[in-house]
Amino acid sequence: MNGLPILSIAPVPLHRVCVVIPAFNEERLIGRCVASVLAAGIAADHVFVVNDCSTDRTREAVDAVEGVQVIDNPTRLGKVRGLQRAVDMHRLAERFEFMAVLDADSHISAGYFTAVVSAFRSNPDAVLVCGSPRSERANWLTAFRALDYAMGDFVYRQGQQVLGVITVAPGCASTYRTAVVPLLDWNGGTLVEDMDLTIQVHRKRLGTVRYVADAHSYTQDPRRLRDYIGQITRWYSGTWQVMRLRRLPFGGQPIDLEIALLAGEGLVYSAVTLLLPLVALFSPSLVWRWLVLDQLIMLAAAVVCACRLRRLDVLLWSPTFMVLRLINSVLWLRTFWTEIVRRHTLTQWFTPERYQHDLARPEPLQTA
Repeated sequence: MNGLPILSIAPVPLHRVCVVIPAFNEERLIGRCVASVLAAGIAADHVFVVNDCSTDRTREAVDAVEGVQVIDNPTRLGKVRGLQRAVDMHRLAERFEFMAVLDADSHISAGYFTAVVSAFRSNPDAVLVCGSPRSERANWLTAFRALDYAMGDFVYRQGQQVLGVITVAPGCASTYRTAVVPLLDWNGGTLVEDMDLTIQVHRKRLGTVRYVADAHSYTQDPRRLRDYIGQITRWYSGTWQVMRLRRLPFGGQPIDLEIALLAGEGLVYSAVTLLLPLVALFSPSLVWRWLVLDQLIMLAAAVVCACRLRRLDVLLWSPTFMVLRLINSVLWLRTFWTEIVRRHTLTQWFTPERYQHDLARPEPLQTA
């Protein structure tokens, strides 16, 4: 690793880990997030909540937990600049060996940090470890997102780890070796800071990115279609922004090839999907066979996901997923046209509506 000290593989206790949780108007869920961090073995005074000028009772919700440190931003800084302020104000890179970043609407499994630190110990060259996001149950949208996360974990991320080309460490489940924190640009200006930081690790050859399947982070996804579209638009626009900013896929590294394959696959699939009505005019049987094969593949994926995650809702809602995949195709092509062809950069950060967790059906805090 360029410019980094020689790292020890001796056991690292959890007191060398700090957790930073950016929060803006998160009074409904921030308490649950902090409670899960403490239950996972992190001391309260090692937890830093960055309150980004919240106008609700986020501050009061955190103050209810003794020992947790709250950083009140004087003005709205956004997630990444708020993280940087926490690092600088409390000298986190000097005081701790690892810095975990969590979203305020998420909560983690009890063995989360043990699994993450074990991954660092087993891989001395690892500088970024990502966990496994899981979507909480709500409706058909969160069932689809659960399948989406599962496909990313079981198929893409496992293979990417073998090849050393993990493209994104999710913002709700990322832990950095603090030695690299000062070497990263925390002001990239994109809408997907988690992907940007992950790509920087590859670009600057700082070390490897590892994936830990047993480090579960349960996150609250949109339950309204409008919020879903807004979030996907931000994610897709941000992806194209990172590609422009970090010169993907023209950097001559393995990560460039992986990004080219994924982006190209998305463009081809999206274009084919939207052209099906036109193709049906000339060859209805071809379109029919395509749709049947596509649905059978998705049904098989839904069955596997439902069994592995014990999420029957994924299987029950699977007939509706074609609608969301069509929406995704439209948004992927639209954001490509806006960000890459027209060079119009989306700058507005979109945050889905938070909703109270259904206490009658809580997600488990234990490792599944």
